[in-house]
Amino acid sequence: MSFEDLGGHGEDQDRQNIMDVLTGTKDSDPQTLARISEIRQIMVDAIDQLPEKERLVISLYYYYELTMKEIGEVLDITESRVSQIHTKAVLRLRGKLRNSIQDWEDEV
Repeated sequence: MSFEDLGGHGEDQDRQNIMDVLTGTKDSDPQTLARISEIRQIMVDAIDQLPEKERLVISLYYYYELTMKEIGEVLDITESRVSQIHTKAVLRLRGKLRNSIQDWEDEV
């Protein structure tokens, strides 16, 4: 058996090099996993800090996967108003994430 035969097969059944198998993917890198965990926590905190209506729209849209029209019916507001609230919430969340990334870059 050759060294290359030790690699095995990936999810798509293609042959993988032993070094690829041993090193894993970028997703399994401990530093990457820690960073993803930090980003997730930043997003949770940022969502918790949103005004109630924005938090509700984000929750209904992303967690419960309702459409803007359905959210409007639940909240008794127009679909365009839901869109405005969603946009405002997303901009706030992007700002928080951008600030956190900037802080990381400053630390490095």
